[in-house]
Amino acid sequence: MIRNKIYLIPNMLTIGSLFCGFLSLIYIFNNNFYQAAILIIVATFLDSLDGRIARITKTTSEFGAQLDSLSDIVTSGLAPAVLLYSWFLNEVDIFNYSLINLGLIISFIYLSSVALRLARFNSSSKSDFFIGLPCPVPAAFFSLFFILFESINIDIIFYINEASLVVLLLSFLMISKFSYLSFKSVGSSEKIKFYWLFVFIVLFTLIMINPLLVASFLISVYILSGPVVFIIRHLSKIIFNKQKSESKQ
Repeated sequence: MIRNKIYLIPNMLTIGSLFCGFLSLIYIFNNNFYQAAILIIVATFLDSLDGRIARITKTTSEFGAQLDSLSDIVTSGLAPAVLLYSWFLNEVDIFNYSLINLGLIISFIYLSSVALRLARFNSSSKSDFFIGLPCPVPAAFFSLFFILFESINIDIIFYINEASLVVLLLSFLMISKFSYLSFKSVGSSEKIKFYWLFVFIVLFTLIMINPLLVASFLISVYILSGPVVFIIRHLSKIIFNKQKSESKQ
């Protein structure tokens, strides 16, 4: 009986994430973009907890994995894509069809990338690394910067080209072959538990000082880690092969 109740906890978190994604869409339709962005962030946070709690409580299941993916297509795909497109409609001249169409195309590219990323994740073997940027990360990144710009009264319309480029870049990273740390093994041993507990306390303290800036910085570092690690490994391989060939001469 207790086991069955524990089994429900990860699934309830997934449903909670889905509800936040659904509610964010309602706020978007009412032009409450700020609240919608906050709900997307809450949704991605809940999404990061459900799988981890399922592994800790040993209640992982195929049902939970499929439910999580279906939830992600709304919270990390549809909601951010609709927020992006609605923002385009709200900020640009309604007769500026080129920009409106640009917003439509970019939003759909983002949504398609999320769907492709989730499909690949569901059909691939699980490991300590993600192949491609996890789709909740771009959703949180976009929402955080939207809130940040709104908080300091920066008109994002002046950065529409840059914003479009960033969304396209995030879309590419999701379907790329770059490796990203999954943190699934965190807590697998006592030493790692204490190490990550210290890291968590430090990060939590920094986030409490300035939540928006610190969270945006940490997510940016994680996003860049994939390409940076790839470049370092590629250069290291070139240097190693060069030194190996020189040693044979």
